[in-house]
Amino acid sequence: MAATLHPRDNNSMETEYKTPPEKFAAFLKRQRMVFIVAFLGYVCAYLVRNNFKLMSKSIMVANDWNKDDIAMLLSCLTVSYGLAKFYMGALGDKMSLRKLFATCLAASAVICIIIGFYHTSIAALAVLLVLCGVVQGALAPASQNMIANYFPNRTRGAAIAGWNISQNLGSAMLPMMIAFMTTLGWIMPKTGDVLYAFVVPAVVVLAVAVFCWRHGGDKPEAEGLDSLRTMYGEAGESNVASEEEKTNLTYWQLIWKYVFCNPALLLVASVNVALYFIRFGVEDWMPIYLHEVAKMEDAHAQMAISTLEWVAIPGSLLFAWLAAKYPNKMARIGAIGLFIMAGVVFAYEAITASGAPNYALMLVVCGVLGALIYGPQLIVNILTINFVPLNVAGTAIGFVGVTAYLIGNMGANWVMPILADNFGWFWSYVVVAGLSVFAAIGYLILAKREEQVIKA
Repeated sequence: MAATLHPRDNNSMETEYKTPPEKFAAFLKRQRMVFIVAFLGYVCAYLVRNNFKLMSKSIMVANDWNKDDIAMLLSCLTVSYGLAKFYMGALGDKMSLRKLFATCLAASAVICIIIGFYHTSIAALAVLLVLCGVVQGALAPASQNMIANYFPNRTRGAAIAGWNISQNLGSAMLPMMIAFMTTLGWIMPKTGDVLYAFVVPAVVVLAVAVFCWRHGGDKPEAEGLDSLRTMYGEAGESNVASEEEKTNLTYWQLIWKYVFCNPALLLVASVNVALYFIRFGVEDWMPIYLHEVAKMEDAHAQMAISTLEWVAIPGSLLFAWLAAKYPNKMARIGAIGLFIMAGVVFAYEAITASGAPNYALMLVVCGVLGALIYGPQLIVNILTINFVPLNVAGTAIGFVGVTAYLIGNMGANWVMPILADNFGWFWSYVVVAGLSVFAAIGYLILAKREEQVIKA
């Protein structure tokens, strides 16, 4: 086929390719739609994941349960979700990403509706939350994998960074929907009438799942388009595995070599464990910490958490812009952010330790924390995809995710309160700051490898 000249991507750069312009234009159209599906679908994942968590206090009071019951039920979701990210991610490497993503999104919505009707039985809730964790575990790997298959090196990082904002948007939208329905009288937390907190978001998600089934994507080749390697040459995919290896090695040989025995990916997983400890150590314990140490009322503490989540969105957009501008230098950028965050963590502790903090200043610090938690964390997603062949990307995403949830998230749940009770909250935040420095050093070590495998 004769080589033709056409844009390399959405920018105005031109180079020589083997793909006809009209076929390349069709690819760009699908590329945009795949991103919309991955982004919108993952926003909706959050609309049917944390409903029980948000309504747990009302359900606990209405059923005369205790905190241990709620903690056990929340652990059912956390553990099943963390484990499912790995094996559902691996499943995504072997089947249609479009079908897996849409089906699991719809299943999450159906389970959410059932929880709305059967939230008075601990046994029923435990089973339902485990099932919710299983189907939810497919959504992050599948959506990121779709993006990886449709975006070349130069724009993949920015696309993944943009997708990452869906987490913050979904996390912020669900409480707003519940608050709005509460003001309308549809939800009555004091009486335990919380059905609509589950049903209304789920109905919205079911409609979006149908959209995802129709418009999601697997790989360009599956739709009669050329592969990224054909269209973009060496800049199409990361130069991790040779084409000969991808063809001759079995799936299990590939994941053994490039997932379980890949030093760069193992270091990415270690960094992600540290980042999850930081994220959940700061966010989940903020209400109790601000109440005990800063002597704040619940409303003020909730505003601090909301500020952290909302400022994380422009913070993530900044990192997305940096990913587009410096596609093979994201590890260095992440390291800078994490070194800064270590100092901001100490500033947060120092401001609040007085028991009467400057509230406006504290909100500013919380906002900076949000940007520096979620910004460097999205780089993990970028590096995970860049350090493995695309045909095992789902498994790699799941592997990095499961270690983060089971070690980082669970570790924050246990270590933060133990240190606080025995040594004081200051030492809890010393650990958080120390892990920030550890993660920053990890990124600096990965920087050279990133420049080797990504030809932008």
